[in-house]
Amino acid sequence: MRVRHVPGAATGHVRRLCLRHRTLAAVTGGVLAIVPACAAVIGAGSWAATASTIHSDNVALVGGYDPKNPLVQQIGVDGSLPNAPTPSPLPADELPNGPLGIPVTALAAYRKAADILIAEQPGCHIDWALIASIGRIESNHARGGFVDAKGNTLEPILGPQLNGAGPFAAIPDTDGGKFDGDTVWDRAVGPTQFIPSTWAGYASDGNGDGESNPNNIFDAALGTGRYLCSGGLDLSKPDQLRAAVFRYNNSDTYVNTVLIWAEAYRTGVLPTPDSKVPIGAPNAAAAPPPASVPPPPVPSTPPGSVTPPPSSSLPPSNSSSSSSKPPTTSSKPPQCPTATVTETIPTPTTNPSTSTSPSAPPTTCSSPTTTTTTTTVPSTSGSTPPT
Repeated sequence: MRVRHVPGAATGHVRRLCLRHRTLAAVTGGVLAIVPACAAVIGAGSWAATASTIHSDNVALVGGYDPKNPLVQQIGVDGSLPNAPTPSPLPADELPNGPLGIPVTALAAYRKAADILIAEQPGCHIDWALIASIGRIESNHARGGFVDAKGNTLEPILGPQLNGAGPFAAIPDTDGGKFDGDTVWDRAVGPTQFIPSTWAGYASDGNGDGESNPNNIFDAALGTGRYLCSGGLDLSKPDQLRAAVFRYNNSDTYVNTVLIWAEAYRTGVLPTPDSKVPIGAPNAAAAPPPASVPPPPVPSTPPGSVTPPPSSSLPPSNSSSSSSKPPTTSSKPPQCPTATVTETIPTPTTNPSTSTSPSAPPTTCSSPTTTTTTTTVPSTSGSTPPT
């Protein structure tokens, strides 16, 4: 038996079913309409949430503080805590003044780092002057270019222990003392003062020697540039430029100082030789210490004292003769000040040999400021000397 297909039969069955169960048809149609809309909303919400999370993880803080969570304070690259949002006035020694010199090795490191970043992240628009400004503020260009031929610092450049004291966070050791030599607490290291935990995320090889060392000026400069460019920031825009520097150090005064020096470097710099000694403070001259001056001789008698008068039992302290011999008169009078103290004493008649002539000067100058002239007054035996 052949089954004959009648066109429109299925459609008629559906139509009759819908007429009998109108409520079921309405519910089914509503569900079919809502499902795609819900799927679209869920997808959009998920995308928005994902984008927001990524954005907040990478974008810099606005004004030094997270606008979405003011209680969260961003720690600077060197482990410093945020300063107050009100900027402090810049000290005079932090403003550009005079020839803007940069040691040749440091300048080469800044320029090379900028060239690498222009190729890696062209949308960042970073330039060497911004990296140089941070290098100057953090370490005075590696202590005035006190580096070897590869750019390694010739002595460690270390920040304070990050033990929570003062304006610094408490960060226990994260590198086993590899970079900072401290196995208890972390310390900022190198020309751009990375703490080891931050360096781990931005370690760079700026001189192509196969090592990533924050104590190398080439590596540190490239790591600094990558940190500033992270999060997809465009440093050609003033607001994003400030945000990038805020991430480096959460201080309004710091940001202002960095931007002022970067703009000054863009107007021209003077390459200077690498220093043979570490220069800590900006514009400090490497001068030898002053020659030591021997102290003056100490006089035997304190200045201003009076030489005791001679007596029959005790000779003058500056005479080597016995009490029975008169003091020897020097042929050359000593060069002493002219201040004179006159003292009158009685001379016993029993020992006339101990009297001192008024015109005889002392053999040596025991005091640089006072001489004594003794005038003798004869007295009779048994009489009481004048008071």
